[in-house]
Amino acid sequence: MAIENPRAGLAQGSFPRRLLLRSSLELSSLWPTRPAIAVMRKLHGVQLTTAQLSAVAAAVRKRARCKLLVFGLGNDSLFWLGLNQGGVTVFLEDNLEWFHRITKRSKKITAFMVKYDTRLCDWRSLIESPASLNMALPRQVTDVSWDVVLVDAPEGWRARSPGRMKSIYLTSRLVSEPADVFVHDCNRVIEDAHCSKYLGEENLVAEIRAPVGYLRHYHITTRSPPTSG
Repeated sequence: MAIENPRAGLAQGSFPRRLLLRSSLELSSLWPTRPAIAVMRKLHGVQLTTAQLSAVAAAVRKRARCKLLVFGLGNDSLFWLGLNQGGVTVFLEDNLEWFHRITKRSKKITAFMVKYDTRLCDWRSLIESPASLNMALPRQVTDVSWDVVLVDAPEGWRARSPGRMKSIYLTSRLVSEPADVFVHDCNRVIEDAHCSKYLGEENLVAEIRAPVGYLRHYHITTRSPPTSG
């Protein structure tokens, strides 16, 4: 969820700089107005646009103290954690470097390392085989029906990347009824195809476009049974 090459040393700046970063997070989490989110986004190097962040924030705020699941740790993680105070917020990450980088910023972050065994180049065969899209997850994830899910990981832009096939499929099995699901980079063929199949085109309520990646919002009212593969 972070920009590919975030500005080095952003969180290790001078005292006024660190104070400004903390203040922007607290302000945008407590009062998630577009101006506050825009400032937070710029200071922290968040890839999602202000409009995209605002859309997810609105869904979280609509369900006070909701159950929020985020695929991916990034510079926006503390924003989601602060926004959902009193609720349950869990992050899943497959990149060990990002896992350590983000979790050391706060002891309040609940995050788990996961391992994807898929490759982007195999997506056509995988999409028709739901059984191959299952994966081991901690009980803190599988025992919860999630109200809001943000899919922004794992990496999905290189042939050897794991892709978001499993993230999207698992989301369709883990959500509550109803639930709000957001998937980033749906301008890409693979995200588009898996969202249509497992989240349902009929559940699409909005697509927020941006140069870096489209964010789709699905409102799931009834989970469809998994397609046999």
